[in-house]
Amino acid sequence: MFTETLTAHDDTIGLACEGKLSESDLKRMHALLHERLQETSKPGLVLDLTRFEGYDGPSALLEDLKIDTAHRNDFRRVAVVGEGALMEWGAKFADVLTKAELRQFDPSGTDAAIAWASER
Repeated sequence: MFTETLTAHDDTIGLACEGKLSESDLKRMHALLHERLQETSKPGLVLDLTRFEGYDGPSALLEDLKIDTAHRNDFRRVAVVGEGALMEWGAKFADVLTKAELRQFDPSGTDAAIAWASER
């Protein structure tokens, strides 16, 4: 499942992922991103993956790749919050898929991640 965070920020989108994401979770996330991208041009994005456990099957992973490729030019900066080998591998892979500046932050650095992603 995922939840939207940072709803008070006009120029930064925040998403927190928890547990395993399903294909339907990712389709809802994609719809939310489309909605938010209509409101502002080149926002920052903060992905909180501290409680993310992976994907609920290959179709979910493919849906996530669709989101990444569809929005490769839409974000100014992407801050990824989390730790661990899976997190590091995912951040490196995402860096290849996006033209946004991408930076990884430890879970204790959530405030710094928000500040960095929000910078213009």
